Amino acid sequence: MSSREPLAWVLNFDAEDELGHVGAHTPTLALTARVEALLPTLRAGGLVGPEDVVVWPGNAAAGGREGRAWCPTRWALVQLERAGAKVPRAPSMDVLLRVNHRRFAHELGQALPGAGFAEHAHELEALLDRGASVSSEDAWVLKRPLGYAGRGRRKISARARLPADDAWIEASLRAGGVQLEPWVQRELDVGLHGFVDEHGMLTIGQPTVQDIDAQGQWRATRVAAAGTLQPGELECLARTLEQTSAALHDAGYFGPFGVDAFRWRAPDGSVHFQPRSEINARYSMGWSIGFSAGKPPPS
Repeated sequence: MSSREPLAWVLNFDAEDELGHVGAHTPTLALTARVEALLPTLRAGGLVGPEDVVVWPGNAAAGGREGRAWCPTRWALVQLERAGAKVPRAPSMDVLLRVNHRRFAHELGQALPGAGFAEHAHELEALLDRGASVSSEDAWVLKRPLGYAGRGRRKISARARLPADDAWIEASLRAGGVQLEPWVQRELDVGLHGFVDEHGMLTIGQPTVQDIDAQGQWRATRVAAAGTLQPGELECLARTLEQTSAALHDAGYFGPFGVDAFRWRAPDGSVHFQPRSEINARYSMGWSIGFSAGKPPPS
């Protein structure tokens, strides 16, 4: 990557928690420990440079450096200001909430057969009743409106729901809805990252391969080698990123973002591509990897 001036960072991995709750935000000790554990990976990947300071977690002084946040929430910008960083322009909290809410991705179109977003119990039951022929286990993954690192999701059996499943669903509907997706056999997890500026100009990184565990938590990212994705998948992924960028800009968002995607196999053996399983309107663990081949992250 090309050199740049050292930055001051707030690595608020729990931004979705702040966006989803009213009142003062306080990161947990567990979250702080997780960020500190992953900081070497962020430095190795190039998102946090060797001369950059991290003002949270920690209490480093920014010394007038340009500030950056994992997600520029109100809490994150306050930390930058207190540390003496130059606070960046950022979308409003309302915009950040809207574009990171799973309803936003749903409104751009569902790609998995039978998938949908439910805000009320009758909508959820209707989706489950229609079933999903693409799940060999007759199973679904349910996702709350805001989540990260595999949190806020639950796998259920449509025909053998447990009381705990129903309690989780009821709590999720009260929190703003549930994204329902058939549980499919995933064969390849990939991502494509971008940066959209305030004028809607899009900078695109390279496709990446993601190592995701069974709970949906990130493990590692690498640049996708030539031939990893089929030409049609590459075209679909690029088109989806451009559509997502335009939608984010129309919603008032500017900054880093990424689209997660995956290849999956149906019970009949046919192979399909889901070009937008998640939208992350913020930085992500693999974001800088996608910009690593001679293309520095936009400032």
